[in-house]
Amino acid sequence: MSGRRRAVALKMKIKDIVEGEFTTEQDGSKALHVKTNDIVRRARIMGKITSKVDIESDESILIDVEDETGTVKVKGGGNEWAGQVYLEMKGLVEGSTVDIVGLIREASDGKVYISCELCALVQDEALKVLRDLEISRYYRKKGLTAEATESIETAMKKQAKLSESDEIKDHILTLLKKKENLEDGCTFDSIKKELGLSTKELEPELRSLQSEGDIFEPLPGTFKYV
Repeated sequence: MSGRRRAVALKMKIKDIVEGEFTTEQDGSKALHVKTNDIVRRARIMGKITSKVDIESDESILIDVEDETGTVKVKGGGNEWAGQVYLEMKGLVEGSTVDIVGLIREASDGKVYISCELCALVQDEALKVLRDLEISRYYRKKGLTAEATESIETAMKKQAKLSESDEIKDHILTLLKKKENLEDGCTFDSIKKELGLSTKELEPELRSLQSEGDIFEPLPGTFKYV
């Protein structure tokens, strides 16, 4: 018995999805036509969660996912087969970066949203750079030179930010490894003053080092090398 082949999940920028236009196929189904001249039924996006709503009555999660080009709504759960997706998305928090694979759907207001099939937390910042390069190659393949250049420039900016982040982390670890700091650790304010960083620059790097298991917080606002 032959079945309908599952559509490939195209790696896309969010702007390309939300600016696409729905067309009605011969079988009556809706499909999204985008500027790469693709008919998109499934997509793969990477971005930051800017809002999250847990609808417990039907066990569904609704999140807004944002990249540097736009924002799209993603819905997970809501029926029996999607129960595992609901559980995976339930633990997500605003501010996290996620890699989403899902079906393109049209909402009652005509706007596009993604019905989530797979949602993975992105912890390696280098994956964001890689995704931009992958999309850039696809743009070039489709003859979209300006879009390809823009995506490469975005990747370069992210790579520079990643290098800066690594440098700050190295300075933090060097400070916490000093003999005088090994026993009692350093307070947030002392690290900030010693390294000449702002709260906005320092806070995410400390959280990242904690999640990576390099440092811990024995007391609120005090950090020690593991």
